[in-house]
Amino acid sequence: MGADLEKRIQVLEDIEAIRKLKALYCYLVDAAVAGDVSKWDELLEHFTVDAWADFELLGRYEGIENVSKLFKEVVASLLSYSAHMVSNPIIEVNGTEARGRWYVHVPLTGKAENMAGWLQGRYDEEYVKINGKWKWKSMTTTFDFITPYDDGWVKTRMASI
Repeated sequence: MGADLEKRIQVLEDIEAIRKLKALYCYLVDAAVAGDVSKWDELLEHFTVDAWADFELLGRYEGIENVSKLFKEVVASLLSYSAHMVSNPIIEVNGTEARGRWYVHVPLTGKAENMAGWLQGRYDEEYVKINGKWKWKSMTTTFDFITPYDDGWVKTRMASI
């Protein structure tokens, strides 16, 4: 097999590994929100120690300890149910670094008012391959809407959850 073909296959394998990483993210967040808090630690293993996450309305968290607070304290305090669904991935791999963009749609239940709602937005992410495994270097979430189930995004574009 030629070097060019091996390189192209490696890029495809890396893209698939990043897709699986994102699917794992959805599973782990949803399982943790549902009550299996051990999943938060499993999720955090997939971030670099210097990772950062910017969740727009929820703030920016720099370093793994603060990213941990985002999930274990902030997200956990806001939601009692979530079912993340990601789509339309655009993944660009450049050696041991990569970028990804995903749409996200989430049926959810907000804890404060036991509100059924919908969330839609976009993830813009940076990844780095360490010891053969892809990890998040950064995650930026931009929300298009967070709306009560009964209202829809036209009536109430940004509700508090």
